[in-house]
Amino acid sequence: MVVFLVTGCGITSLRNKIKHAEYLPQHSVETISYKKSDFSDLKQLINTILKRPFNPSFLKLKSEQYTAELITEDEKDFWYLSPIHTGKGPYIIIARNPERNLVLEAPHPIKDRFTGIQSVLLLKALGGRAAIISGNNRCAAMSKSHCDGTTSVCSGIRESYPISDPSHYLPNMFHSSHVLFAKLWPKALFIQLHGFSGRGTKTLFVLSDGSIGQKNNAASVVNRVRDSLRKSLKSSKLATSCQDLQDNRYKYRRVCGRTNIQGRHLNLSPDICHKGTFTTTNRFLHIEQQWLVREQINHYGYDAESDKLQGALIKSLLEVSPCIKKCSQNHNK
Repeated sequence: MVVFLVTGCGITSLRNKIKHAEYLPQHSVETISYKKSDFSDLKQLINTILKRPFNPSFLKLKSEQYTAELITEDEKDFWYLSPIHTGKGPYIIIARNPERNLVLEAPHPIKDRFTGIQSVLLLKALGGRAAIISGNNRCAAMSKSHCDGTTSVCSGIRESYPISDPSHYLPNMFHSSHVLFAKLWPKALFIQLHGFSGRGTKTLFVLSDGSIGQKNNAASVVNRVRDSLRKSLKSSKLATSCQDLQDNRYKYRRVCGRTNIQGRHLNLSPDICHKGTFTTTNRFLHIEQQWLVREQINHYGYDAESDKLQGALIKSLLEVSPCIKKCSQNHNK
């Protein structure tokens, strides 16, 4: 049941909400429980926000598992959804009047530093529909996922992904929210933000669409974003595509998201845990960013788009972002 509350003072910025949110720490639990009833509670709250006529008297909502607070920034309204219990689900931001058919995702806001804050920045800069930010460290749980893929990020030893990694384990609230938004907005582009250290390479962006297919410079979303980044940064080696055979000449392309279950879901895999796809629907954009790109987010805050690298990324994403109706002139610059 959703309860309507009259909000008081003390509202902080979306950026600070995500920056100072309570995330389930690394190696803090053996497993993370998932109940369909928990997600049903979150789904009911989301449906209430999206479908119920707006009433300015009720700027705060509460369900059994979540709270929702209306926050106004730069004359635009956003619902901020927060789990009542740490680690029970993701943080979600929903724009009241979006301009573009976009959803931002940050599955690793702690390990891939500042990607959670970046999802807020890009949601606002691009005029997107929503952002989903994981509520736990990807290494929070000790139990391992049965889905494809291995990583050394949690222990230094290559092993199966932990079940706390929402891009590599199926029954979790982050993925359920992703699936819900994909159904609600069947033509939306999902942009998922990641990070890599960048040691030994000059590559700043590694772009992929979640598939395992490669072609010669196909006219795809991933290649269009890559080409725009190269044009803005005046260098080909700074942005590479996992889907372009011509980019095989670049050494650093290890982080391609081929086992990412959100990508496999949008690319219509019959078994998102175990089967990749050779084709893409062009609805998923996986962006790996070197630390040099992400560190500016903390320095600049909402002004990060004035930074050369963030500005180039925003410009490239605007070029592939589908408008819902008519996009504002400010966002088309």
